[in-house]
Amino acid sequence: MPTPRIWVFALALLAMAAPLQAQEPLPGRPRLEELRRRVHERVAVRVQQELGLTNNQMVRLRTTVGTYAAERRQMEMRQRDLRESLTEQLRPGAAVRPDSVARLTDELMTLRVRYAESFRAEQTELARFLDPVQRAKLTLLRERLASRAQEFRRRRPFLER
Repeated sequence: MPTPRIWVFALALLAMAAPLQAQEPLPGRPRLEELRRRVHERVAVRVQQELGLTNNQMVRLRTTVGTYAAERRQMEMRQRDLRESLTEQLRPGAAVRPDSVARLTDELMTLRVRYAESFRAEQTELARFLDPVQRAKLTLLRERLASRAQEFRRRRPFLER
């Protein structure tokens, strides 16, 4: 199963919740930001073509996917914080506090379930304006994008944030 970070990348490519606007490039990274913008544009065109979406469906797709992607990014940040806290508590030589470890572990598991449930909720929302074939195509397209993104990152780890 792809890592949460890969899902975020794939979803970010699809999200485009707001119209693409000229953004201030990160210092020293204007080329990377321009590349990301162009990738977003190409993905949007490809999604619309492959799924045969109307302009209205595309707007709804961007909004829906963007909303869920933002929620999942928040959950991923919280998961990262929880893992760091657990790692700190369980490091060799540290005094382990079982009650704190239990709380952190329980919260991490709850968050992972919520993360997975967000995909189901997103599918329910998508079913309101996409037919089953379009939803299936979108799922497969996302998986291909996630796989390509993962491969790209393996070859170019310097692009990781």
